[in-house]
Amino acid sequence: MIHNGGDERQESRQRLREGNTVLRDRVDTMLERLHEQTAALAAAQGAAANLKAEGASADGLVRVTVDASGTVVSTRLDPAAFSRSTPERLADSFSAAAQAASHEVRTRATELMTPVAAMAAEFPDLTDLVPGAPSIRNLVPTVATGFAAATPQEAADADDRHDWRAPILREAHRD
Repeated sequence: MIHNGGDERQESRQRLREGNTVLRDRVDTMLERLHEQTAALAAAQGAAANLKAEGASADGLVRVTVDASGTVVSTRLDPAAFSRSTPERLADSFSAAAQAASHEVRTRATELMTPVAAMAAEFPDLTDLVPGAPSIRNLVPTVATGFAAATPQEAADADDRHDWRAPILREAHRD
């Protein structure tokens, strides 16, 4: 009987060793994938931080370049802009070109980050390794792949008492 109990213990130990080996292999695979994901994230963040995009107005009079944050870094004006447009339409052209450039830079940043987000979604959860364990998926923030649309400035301008684009002398004689 004692011999039989020893066999059971050895079999139990063998099963534990096999289970540990399987778990160790899973953890090694997870660590390898985590290193790959971390490298991909760093590369995507670096590329996204260096993004620049250019937008042009529909009339072709204005070109605006923005950086990764959407900040205007340069503007170019067609030499014929003042003869082909009014100040009001030219201002609208600047706004349209800046918005187009900002939209383009956001789109490119999203394209860079989407594969990294997909890698994170494929990463196993703690519940996959340890049955009954709590999920850790919600502990790690997801990568932003969408951005809110820019709000128009028109509503802010609606409460202005004067039309600041009107000639000064005419405006002064209005009251």
